Amino acid sequence: MTQADVVDALVALGFNLNEGRAYAALLRLGPSTGYEVSQRAGVPRSAVYAVLRRLVDDGAARSLAGNPEKFMATPPDALLDLLRSRFEGSRQTLEDAIDRMDVTPAVPDAFSVKGYDRVLEEASRIAASAKDLLVVSGWPRELARVEKDMIVAQKAGAYVVVFSHAKLPDTVPGVHFAYALPEAGLEEFWEHRLVIVADDKRTLIASTEQRDDDTAVLSEASAIAEFAVGQVALDITLLAQRYGHDVSAVMARILGDRVGRLDQLLAEGNAPELGVNHEVVKPKRRRKKKSS
Repeated sequence: MTQADVVDALVALGFNLNEGRAYAALLRLGPSTGYEVSQRAGVPRSAVYAVLRRLVDDGAARSLAGNPEKFMATPPDALLDLLRSRFEGSRQTLEDAIDRMDVTPAVPDAFSVKGYDRVLEEASRIAASAKDLLVVSGWPRELARVEKDMIVAQKAGAYVVVFSHAKLPDTVPGVHFAYALPEAGLEEFWEHRLVIVADDKRTLIASTEQRDDDTAVLSEASAIAEFAVGQVALDITLLAQRYGHDVSAVMARILGDRVGRLDQLLAEGNAPELGVNHEVVKPKRRRKKKSS
């Protein structure tokens, strides 16, 4: 991780840009004066001491008495523990406040989010929420982003099934079905898409092209979940047919008793109709021209 990555991460946690730069500089320099931090971090000399004292007040830096006064970065592990404790405290405060309001906010049947990072945040949330079944279809790049959340679901007892046209890394949890095709070739005619269904209820269907206009549709409607799982099941079935692989046990797990009931109805003599209701259009005869 570069110094710029550290600064970006601190800004995402609520520090301002100068505070992030100053902390990253202190990590590199060790105990330093405000002048030294200003030179290394690019923070104006007129502002650097105020920035450093805010870091001290927030627990991200420590002041060393002397003439001149010096500052040092709080060790990263200690800072992370401090931030984690504050976040948990704030989260609990919010949870208690909402409980005291005694309200149940309405949840829409479907809504959308935009932007690659927001799409992946929602993908992680839905993947980690699964307790019984998690069905996923996507590309290795996006699956790597939600891998740890899929592991959380698996540890909670969810049966995890993953489909991809590209080669899946071994670290992705669950039962894998993949054509193992090279991504570069696939990207010539297919865009990145991601489908995640948790517990036959929570669904995410998204474009994941790493663009600001990437959009995900999220739903808690069971009909949408059923449709999405059916599409992934179809992809798996076609793959299995091409390579002569029996996937009936997996289908039974992800489609539930729908498969068994369909087989039962067919066994009772309800024969399928295969292309018997098509209309035949006969070509019109051309009239012969009368000779003059």
